[in-house]
Amino acid sequence: MLRPLLIALLALALVPAAASAAVVEIQVTPAGGADFGETHAVTGKLTGPYGAPLVGREVRLEIRRYPYKTPFVPAGTATTGLDGRFAFEHAFDRNHQVRVLAPEFGDRSEVAPVYVFPRTSLTFSLVRRNVIRIVQTYRTPKSVRLTAPTLFYVGKAGKPRAPLAAKAKTKAVKRKVKGKKKRKRVKGRFRASADVRIPASWKGRFRYASCFPYNAGMGNPKLGCPKKRYKF
Repeated sequence: MLRPLLIALLALALVPAAASAAVVEIQVTPAGGADFGETHAVTGKLTGPYGAPLVGREVRLEIRRYPYKTPFVPAGTATTGLDGRFAFEHAFDRNHQVRVLAPEFGDRSEVAPVYVFPRTSLTFSLVRRNVIRIVQTYRTPKSVRLTAPTLFYVGKAGKPRAPLAAKAKTKAVKRKVKGKKKRKRVKGRFRASADVRIPASWKGRFRYASCFPYNAGMGNPKLGCPKKRYKF
């Protein structure tokens, strides 16, 4: 009596699992990240279980903002082309996670990271003979607060590397408020500066750079700042 049951179980084991109705592949550009205010492209392809492109199908972009504790929310729709491809353009204000849903099939892509760096400006001025002041300014979303220090590197002109010359606090920019003694913090604006002495032997010729590590949900957490020398 057990033999027919055993044969039936073996037959069921040989039946392959049902393949997914659709495969959604995505790519984020630029993969390394973009500055605050710039856009990212989320592109990809929708195919059937055997690789054939699915044409004229709706796909939806879903996003989740740092610190990734809230549900994904829809951020746009697109239609696949003759090759099954689709594209979205989106300006993210901070690091995000993204994925694409094919609602007709209920299939989603893998989750991909989106990195957004503060918008920066690096300048210098002459303080006195052989001493320069390097200033790094940042612009971020109003809800962001940068706390990590800014690192400055200064080297002789023509050299491929510059040693670490100073580490400065990254502070919120403040402005005067009419009728008040205290300055008011300008949301989304930060600044760091450092005075650096230039050797007289360089004859006023130098090159400089700055680095700000991943902080407050902006930038790529896999990237860090050089501890000793910056490579141009």
